[in-house]
Amino acid sequence: MAYLLFNETGKSVGDVGMKSQCTSAIFNYQVIGSGAVVEFSGSNVPLDQLDIGIEDQWIPICTIESGVADSEPFRQHVWNSLRYKVTAGAEVGIYVTSGVSG
Repeated sequence: MAYLLFNETGKSVGDVGMKSQCTSAIFNYQVIGSGAVVEFSGSNVPLDQLDIGIEDQWIPICTIESGVADSEPFRQHVWNSLRYKVTAGAEVGIYVTSGVSG
């Protein structure tokens, strides 16, 4: 069973979003939009101390460009929180699916 963790559209450079209370699962990352580039990162900092804008609290997972397939079709990792940051493009679509592993 899988669900959309991020289902974002109309994003542009500088937009940042976060989801928390993620589980150990298999994730798939997809970005659409002309020239779109999105950085994804994870954090296990406790929610009451977590700040979406403090870079030291986030560990890079991957950078995805539109029109370029992810180098790993399914990524398995354990982060309490996931964040996206749009670094290029306009009208960017961000889609991250999550499914239980095992």
